Amino acid sequence: MKDVVGFGALNIDLLYEVAFFHPFNFGGVRLEGGREIQGSNEEFQHLLTLLQRDGRFRGRIGGGSAANTIFALSRMGFSTAFIGKVGEGEDGDFLIHSLEAGKVDTRWVRRDHKSGVCLIILDKSQDRSIFMQPNANDTLCADEVDVGLFSQSRLLHMTSFVGKLPMEAQKAALEHLPPHVKMSFDPGEIYARRGLKEVEAFMERCRVLFVTDREIALLTSMGYERGCRKLMSYGPDVVVCKMGKEGSYVLSREEAFKVPAEEVEVVDNTGAGDVYNGGFLAGMILGKPLKDCALFATRVAGKSVTGFGRACYPTEGDLIEYLNPMEGNER
Repeated sequence: MKDVVGFGALNIDLLYEVAFFHPFNFGGVRLEGGREIQGSNEEFQHLLTLLQRDGRFRGRIGGGSAANTIFALSRMGFSTAFIGKVGEGEDGDFLIHSLEAGKVDTRWVRRDHKSGVCLIILDKSQDRSIFMQPNANDTLCADEVDVGLFSQSRLLHMTSFVGKLPMEAQKAALEHLPPHVKMSFDPGEIYARRGLKEVEAFMERCRVLFVTDREIALLTSMGYERGCRKLMSYGPDVVVCKMGKEGSYVLSREEAFKVPAEEVEVVDNTGAGDVYNGGFLAGMILGKPLKDCALFATRVAGKSVTGFGRACYPTEGDLIEYLNPMEGNER
Protein backbone atom coordinates (compact mmCIF):
# COMPACT_ATOMS: atom_id res chain seq x y z
CA MET A 1 0.00 0.00 0.00
CA LYS A 2 1.39 3.40 -1.03
CA ASP A 3 0.76 6.44 1.13
CA VAL A 4 0.86 8.82 -1.85
CA VAL A 5 1.06 8.45 -5.63
CA GLY A 6 2.15 11.42 -7.74
CA PHE A 7 0.93 12.02 -11.30
CA GLY A 8 2.49 14.85 -13.28
CA ALA A 9 5.37 16.04 -15.45
CA LEU A 10 8.97 14.94 -14.98
CA ASN A 11 11.71 17.32 -16.10
CA ILE A 12 15.43 17.84 -15.93
CA ASP A 13 15.96 21.26 -14.34
CA LEU A 14 19.02 23.23 -15.44
CA LEU A 15 19.61 25.99 -12.87
CA TYR A 16 21.24 29.29 -13.82
CA GLU A 17 21.81 32.46 -11.80
CA VAL A 18 21.66 35.88 -13.46
CA ALA A 19 21.67 39.44 -12.14
CA PHE A 20 18.52 40.47 -13.99
CA PHE A 21 16.02 38.78 -16.28
CA HIS A 22 15.75 41.50 -18.94
CA PRO A 23 19.11 40.94 -20.72
CA PHE A 24 17.88 37.46 -21.60
CA ASN A 25 14.64 38.59 -23.25
CA PHE A 26 14.44 38.27 -27.02
CA GLY A 27 11.70 37.95 -29.63
CA GLY A 28 8.61 36.57 -27.90
CA VAL A 29 10.55 35.30 -24.87
CA ARG A 30 9.93 37.44 -21.77
CA LEU A 31 11.29 36.16 -18.46
CA GLU A 32 9.41 37.19 -15.33
CA GLY A 33 9.69 36.11 -11.71
CA GLY A 34 7.25 33.36 -10.78
CA ARG A 35 6.25 32.67 -14.39
CA GLU A 36 6.47 29.51 -16.48
CA ILE A 37 6.68 29.82 -20.27
CA GLN A 38 7.05 27.44 -23.19
CA GLY A 39 8.61 28.12 -26.54
CA SER A 40 10.08 26.55 -29.64
CA ASN A 41 13.23 24.44 -29.73
CA GLU A 42 15.02 27.32 -31.44
CA GLU A 43 14.04 29.72 -28.63
CA PHE A 44 15.09 27.18 -26.02
CA GLN A 45 18.50 26.69 -27.63
CA HIS A 46 19.03 30.44 -28.01
CA LEU A 47 18.15 31.11 -24.36
CA LEU A 48 20.40 28.25 -23.26
CA THR A 49 23.28 29.71 -25.28
CA LEU A 50 22.77 33.11 -23.63
CA LEU A 51 22.68 31.54 -20.17
CA GLN A 52 25.80 29.48 -20.82
CA ARG A 53 27.59 32.64 -21.89
CA ASP A 54 26.32 35.19 -19.39
CA GLY A 55 24.73 33.22 -16.53
CA ARG A 56 26.17 31.13 -13.72
CA PHE A 57 25.34 27.42 -13.90
CA ARG A 58 24.25 26.08 -10.50
CA GLY A 59 23.30 22.50 -11.24
CA ARG A 60 21.27 19.82 -12.99
CA ILE A 61 18.51 18.22 -10.94
CA GLY A 62 15.33 16.22 -11.30
CA GLY A 63 12.22 18.39 -11.32
CA GLY A 64 8.49 18.62 -11.92
CA SER A 65 5.84 19.87 -9.48
CA ALA A 66 4.32 16.52 -8.47
CA ALA A 67 7.77 14.91 -8.52
CA ASN A 68 9.07 17.49 -6.03
CA THR A 69 6.12 16.92 -3.72
CA ILE A 70 6.45 13.13 -3.89
CA PHE A 71 10.21 13.31 -3.38
CA ALA A 72 9.69 15.44 -0.26
CA LEU A 73 7.09 13.02 1.11
CA SER A 74 9.35 10.06 0.44
CA ARG A 75 12.24 11.75 2.25
CA MET A 76 9.93 12.20 5.22
CA GLY A 77 9.39 8.44 5.35
CA PHE A 78 6.13 7.97 3.45
CA SER A 79 5.69 5.17 0.91
CA THR A 80 5.36 6.75 -2.53
CA ALA A 81 5.12 5.99 -6.25
CA PHE A 82 4.99 8.07 -9.41
CA ILE A 83 3.08 8.05 -12.70
CA GLY A 84 4.69 9.97 -15.55
CA LYS A 85 6.93 9.72 -18.59
CA VAL A 86 10.60 10.35 -19.34
CA GLY A 87 12.78 9.91 -22.39
CA GLU A 88 15.15 7.15 -23.38
CA GLY A 89 18.90 7.33 -22.81
CA GLU A 90 20.95 9.04 -20.13
CA ASP A 91 18.51 11.88 -19.43
CA GLY A 92 15.71 9.41 -18.75
CA ASP A 93 18.03 7.36 -16.54
CA PHE A 94 18.94 10.52 -14.64
CA LEU A 95 15.29 11.37 -13.90
CA ILE A 96 14.46 7.83 -12.83
CA HIS A 97 17.51 7.66 -10.56
CA SER A 98 16.77 11.11 -9.08
CA LEU A 99 13.41 9.78 -7.86
CA GLU A 100 14.75 6.42 -6.76
CA ALA A 101 17.42 8.22 -4.73
CA GLY A 102 14.54 9.45 -2.59
CA LYS A 103 13.04 5.91 -2.46
CA VAL A 104 10.16 6.77 -4.81
CA ASP A 105 8.78 3.70 -6.61
CA THR A 106 9.20 4.41 -10.36
CA ARG A 107 7.74 1.24 -11.85
CA TRP A 108 4.82 3.24 -13.30
CA VAL A 109 7.03 5.78 -15.13
CA ARG A 110 6.93 5.19 -18.90
CA ARG A 111 9.81 5.88 -21.29
CA ASP A 112 9.94 7.12 -24.88
CA HIS A 113 11.24 9.97 -27.01
CA LYS A 114 13.23 12.74 -25.25
CA SER A 115 12.99 13.80 -21.60
CA GLY A 116 11.41 17.11 -20.62
CA VAL A 117 13.80 19.94 -19.80
CA CYS A 118 13.31 23.20 -17.89
CA LEU A 119 15.64 26.17 -17.74
CA ILE A 120 15.33 27.57 -14.21
CA ILE A 121 16.62 31.15 -14.16
CA LEU A 122 17.19 32.80 -10.77
CA ASP A 123 17.71 36.57 -10.56
CA LYS A 124 19.60 38.41 -7.82
CA SER A 125 16.51 38.41 -5.58
CA GLN A 126 16.41 34.59 -5.99
CA ASP A 127 13.05 34.79 -7.73
CA ARG A 128 12.79 32.36 -10.62
CA SER A 129 11.51 32.23 -14.15
CA ILE A 130 11.06 28.91 -15.98
CA PHE A 131 11.34 28.08 -19.68
CA MET A 132 9.97 24.60 -20.45
CA GLN A 133 10.33 22.00 -23.15
CA PRO A 134 7.91 19.20 -22.17
CA ASN A 135 9.03 16.63 -24.77
CA ALA A 136 8.11 13.08 -23.53
CA ASN A 137 5.70 14.46 -20.94
CA ASP A 138 3.32 15.54 -23.66
CA THR A 139 3.20 12.08 -25.26
CA LEU A 140 1.75 10.35 -22.17
CA CYS A 141 -1.64 8.89 -23.08
CA ALA A 142 -4.42 7.18 -21.14
CA ASP A 143 -3.35 3.69 -22.27
CA GLU A 144 0.01 4.17 -20.55
CA VAL A 145 -1.52 4.89 -17.12
CA ASP A 146 -1.84 1.79 -14.94
CA VAL A 147 -4.96 2.68 -12.96
CA GLY A 148 -4.55 -0.49 -10.93
CA LEU A 149 -2.04 1.39 -8.81
CA PHE A 150 -4.83 3.61 -7.43
CA SER A 151 -6.43 0.80 -5.44
CA GLN A 152 -3.07 0.27 -3.74
CA SER A 153 -2.75 3.87 -2.53
CA ARG A 154 -4.21 6.16 0.10
CA LEU A 155 -3.84 9.48 -1.73
CA LEU A 156 -3.30 10.64 -5.33
CA HIS A 157 -1.57 13.98 -5.96
CA MET A 158 -2.01 15.46 -9.45
CA THR A 159 -0.26 18.42 -11.08
CA SER A 160 -0.18 19.90 -14.57
CA PHE A 161 1.25 18.92 -17.94
CA VAL A 162 1.77 21.35 -20.81
CA GLY A 163 0.02 19.32 -23.48
CA LYS A 164 -3.62 18.35 -23.95
CA LEU A 165 -3.00 14.60 -24.36
CA PRO A 166 -1.64 13.95 -20.83
CA MET A 167 -4.32 16.20 -19.31
CA GLU A 168 -6.95 14.03 -20.96
CA ALA A 169 -5.13 10.95 -19.64
CA GLN A 170 -5.41 12.40 -16.13
CA LYS A 171 -9.13 13.04 -16.56
CA ALA A 172 -9.64 9.49 -17.82
CA ALA A 173 -7.72 8.15 -14.84
CA LEU A 174 -10.03 10.00 -12.44
CA GLU A 175 -12.87 7.79 -13.62
CA HIS A 176 -11.00 4.79 -12.19
CA LEU A 177 -10.09 6.36 -8.85
CA PRO A 178 -11.68 4.30 -6.05
CA PRO A 179 -13.95 6.27 -3.68
CA HIS A 180 -11.73 5.53 -0.67
CA VAL A 181 -8.66 7.14 -2.29
CA LYS A 182 -8.26 10.82 -1.44
CA MET A 183 -6.99 13.21 -4.08
CA SER A 184 -5.09 16.51 -3.98
CA PHE A 185 -4.65 18.78 -6.98
CA ASP A 186 -2.28 21.62 -7.84
CA PRO A 187 -3.18 23.05 -11.27
CA GLY A 188 -0.20 25.37 -11.55
CA GLU A 189 -0.34 28.35 -13.85
CA ILE A 190 -0.49 26.09 -16.91
CA TYR A 191 -3.87 24.57 -16.06
CA ALA A 192 -5.15 27.75 -14.43
CA ARG A 193 -4.73 29.58 -17.73
CA ARG A 194 -7.03 27.03 -19.39
CA GLY A 195 -9.92 28.16 -17.22
CA LEU A 196 -12.37 26.68 -14.75
CA LYS A 197 -14.16 24.50 -17.29
CA GLU A 198 -10.96 22.59 -18.06
CA VAL A 199 -10.09 21.89 -14.42
CA GLU A 200 -13.61 21.36 -13.10
CA ALA A 201 -13.32 17.55 -13.22
CA PHE A 202 -10.24 17.68 -11.00
CA MET A 203 -11.82 20.01 -8.46
CA GLU A 204 -15.01 17.95 -8.21
CA ARG A 205 -12.95 14.91 -7.16
CA CYS A 206 -10.16 16.44 -5.09
CA ARG A 207 -10.23 16.82 -1.34
CA VAL A 208 -7.44 19.42 -1.18
CA LEU A 209 -6.85 22.10 -3.81
CA PHE A 210 -3.49 23.90 -3.80
CA VAL A 211 -3.39 27.20 -5.72
CA THR A 212 -1.48 30.47 -5.71
CA ASP A 213 -3.06 33.91 -5.54
CA ARG A 214 -2.06 34.44 -9.19
CA GLU A 215 -3.79 31.22 -10.21
CA ILE A 216 -6.93 32.17 -8.29
CA ALA A 217 -7.04 35.44 -10.22
CA LEU A 218 -6.69 33.53 -13.51
CA LEU A 219 -9.45 31.07 -12.59
CA THR A 220 -11.94 33.41 -10.91
CA SER A 221 -10.94 37.04 -11.62
CA MET A 222 -11.25 37.52 -7.83
CA GLY A 223 -9.01 38.21 -4.87
CA TYR A 224 -7.74 35.19 -3.01
CA GLU A 225 -10.34 35.08 -0.21
CA ARG A 226 -13.43 35.36 -2.45
CA GLY A 227 -11.71 33.24 -5.06
CA CYS A 228 -11.02 30.45 -2.57
CA ARG A 229 -14.70 30.40 -1.61
CA LYS A 230 -15.73 30.18 -5.24
CA LEU A 231 -13.29 27.35 -5.94
CA MET A 232 -14.52 25.45 -2.88
CA SER A 233 -18.02 25.49 -4.38
CA TYR A 234 -16.73 23.18 -7.11
CA GLY A 235 -16.02 20.39 -4.64
CA PRO A 236 -12.79 20.59 -2.60
CA ASP A 237 -13.06 20.25 1.18
CA VAL A 238 -9.95 22.40 1.66
CA VAL A 239 -8.50 25.19 -0.50
CA VAL A 240 -4.93 26.29 0.20
CA CYS A 241 -3.74 29.55 -1.33
CA LYS A 242 0.06 29.92 -1.45
CA MET A 243 1.24 33.52 -1.58
CA GLY A 244 5.04 33.29 -1.45
CA LYS A 245 6.54 35.82 0.94
CA GLU A 246 3.04 36.68 2.18
CA GLY A 247 2.54 33.16 3.55
CA SER A 248 -0.58 31.06 2.94
CA TYR A 249 -4.33 31.14 3.44
CA VAL A 250 -6.30 28.00 4.26
CA LEU A 251 -10.06 27.69 3.83
CA SER A 252 -12.20 24.72 4.84
CA ARG A 253 -15.90 24.35 5.48
CA GLU A 254 -15.26 24.91 9.19
CA GLU A 255 -12.47 27.49 9.38
CA ALA A 256 -10.28 30.00 7.57
CA PHE A 257 -6.87 31.30 8.64
CA LYS A 258 -3.56 32.73 7.44
CA VAL A 259 -0.04 31.52 8.23
CA PRO A 260 2.91 33.88 7.69
CA ALA A 261 5.91 32.71 5.68
CA GLU A 262 9.19 31.74 7.35
CA GLU A 263 11.85 34.44 7.37
CA VAL A 264 14.90 32.73 5.88
CA GLU A 265 17.77 33.58 3.57
CA VAL A 266 16.59 32.45 0.15
CA VAL A 267 19.08 30.62 -2.08
CA ASP A 268 16.64 29.02 -4.54
CA ASN A 269 12.84 29.21 -4.28
CA THR A 270 12.24 26.69 -7.08
CA GLY A 271 9.87 24.01 -5.82
CA ALA A 272 9.06 25.75 -2.54
CA GLY A 273 5.33 25.53 -3.26
CA ASP A 274 5.70 21.84 -4.08
CA VAL A 275 7.44 21.20 -0.77
CA TYR A 276 4.68 23.16 0.97
CA ASN A 277 2.20 20.73 -0.63
CA GLY A 278 4.24 17.81 0.67
CA GLY A 279 4.34 19.17 4.20
CA PHE A 280 0.61 19.87 4.20
CA LEU A 281 -0.22 16.39 2.89
CA ALA A 282 2.11 14.82 5.46
CA GLY A 283 0.11 16.45 8.22
CA MET A 284 -3.18 15.32 6.70
CA ILE A 285 -1.98 11.72 6.38
CA LEU A 286 -1.05 11.83 10.07
CA GLY A 287 -4.50 13.15 10.93
CA LYS A 288 -3.30 16.54 12.19
CA PRO A 289 -5.52 19.65 12.40
CA LEU A 290 -5.38 21.91 9.35
CA LYS A 291 -3.50 24.63 11.20
CA ASP A 292 -0.76 22.17 12.18
CA CYS A 293 -0.61 20.98 8.58
CA ALA A 294 -0.16 24.56 7.35
CA LEU A 295 2.44 25.41 10.00
CA PHE A 296 4.49 22.35 9.14
CA ALA A 297 4.13 23.01 5.42
CA THR A 298 5.38 26.56 5.96
CA ARG A 299 8.33 25.33 8.00
CA VAL A 300 9.56 22.78 5.48
CA ALA A 301 8.95 25.10 2.51
CA GLY A 302 11.10 27.69 4.28
CA LYS A 303 13.82 25.11 4.82
CA SER A 304 13.73 24.05 1.16
CA VAL A 305 14.67 27.49 -0.20
CA THR A 306 17.92 27.64 1.81
CA GLY A 307 19.69 25.38 -0.70
CA PHE A 308 19.71 24.65 -4.41
CA GLY A 309 17.38 22.07 -5.91
CA ARG A 310 16.32 19.33 -3.50
CA ALA A 311 19.34 19.64 -1.21
CA CYS A 312 17.34 21.07 1.71
CA TYR A 313 14.09 19.17 1.31
CA PRO A 314 12.53 17.88 4.57
CA THR A 315 13.55 14.59 6.17
CA GLU A 316 11.94 12.08 8.48
CA GLY A 317 13.65 13.91 11.33
CA ASP A 318 11.75 17.08 10.43
CA LEU A 319 8.49 15.15 10.45
CA ILE A 320 9.18 13.72 13.90
CA GLU A 321 10.36 17.02 15.34
CA TYR A 322 7.58 19.26 14.06
CA LEU A 323 4.50 17.06 13.78
CA ASN A 324 4.81 14.17 16.16
CA PRO A 325 7.43 14.99 18.80
CA MET A 326 6.05 12.68 21.49
CA GLU A 327 4.99 9.67 19.46
CA GLY A 328 7.63 9.28 16.74
CA ASN A 329 6.37 8.89 13.20
CA GLU A 330 3.80 6.14 13.67
CA ARG A 331 1.13 6.23 11.00
